[in-house]
Amino acid sequence: MALSEIQRARVTKRLAAFCDARVPAAVRNKLRLGFRIKGNEVVLFEERPGFHLPNEWREMAVAKFKYVSTQELWRLYCQHRDLRWHSYEALPAARSFDRLLDEVATDPTGIFWG
Repeated sequence: MALSEIQRARVTKRLAAFCDARVPAAVRNKLRLGFRIKGNEVVLFEERPGFHLPNEWREMAVAKFKYVSTQELWRLYCQHRDLRWHSYEALPAARSFDRLLDEVATDPTGIFWG
């Protein structure tokens, strides 16, 4: 089930502010953060110019958040070397999207930002 309009607006506002604050204006020509919402899933990604084709930006996934409406929980996933999403073991779920985004921001395990 897709996010409600209220949830979608709240998540969009929070992530837009997060992405804007995380990347200083001076380096936005070399690094951008973005997100995509589809149904009940939100993917946070990083973009950088391609090495050989600097006009083409390459997207790299950072984290995936999934809302499970039947449980009223947000789940957090990280991408491993196999490029598949795996449940983030340190904090797999929370009632609050903000709690999971804060976990990604602080990245205590080093899995999201390296």
